[in-house]
Amino acid sequence: MINRTLVTVRKITESFVLLMIVGMTIIISYQVISRFGLNYTPTWIQPLSLLLMVWIGFLGIAIGFQDNIHIRITLFENKMPRMFQRVLNVLQRLLAILFGFFMLIEGSKFSYKMLDSSIPGIGVPSALLYVVVPAAGALVIIYLVSEFLGFWQGVKEESEVDG
Repeated sequence: MINRTLVTVRKITESFVLLMIVGMTIIISYQVISRFGLNYTPTWIQPLSLLLMVWIGFLGIAIGFQDNIHIRITLFENKMPRMFQRVLNVLQRLLAILFGFFMLIEGSKFSYKMLDSSIPGIGVPSALLYVVVPAAGALVIIYLVSEFLGFWQGVKEESEVDG
C-alpha cells in the first residue's frame, strides 16, 4: 500500500518534469523562431524558461536521491571492504535526509520571504520560483525515510506492485 502510493507520487513527479521539459522546449523553440524569423523576442520567454529549468533541476535532485544515481565519487569507496561500503552508504543516505530537511526548512522560509516580490516579465510571485526547494526536500525525505523503513523498493512495473 505504502509502496504503491510512493510509486504513484514518483510517477506524478516524473510526468510533471517531463511536461515541463516539453513546455521548455516549445517555449525556447518559439523564442528562436520569433527572434530570427520575426525579429522580436517576447519578454516573458526568458523568465519562464528559467522558472521551468529551476523546477526541473530540483525535482531531478529528488529523483536522483530516490534512485541513488546522484553525482558522487566512488574511487576510494569501491576499494574499501564491503562492510565499510555499506556503512558509508547508510551514512550518505542519512546525510541526504538531513539535506532534505535543510531544503524543506530553509526553502520554506525563503519562499515565504519572496511572496511580496514578483518575477519580471511574467508577473508571478518570486515564491513560485523557490517553492520547489522545499517540495524537493520533502520528496527526498519521504523516499529516503521510506527506504530505511523498508517501504520503498523503487519504481517497478504495475504488475510487480500489485502483489
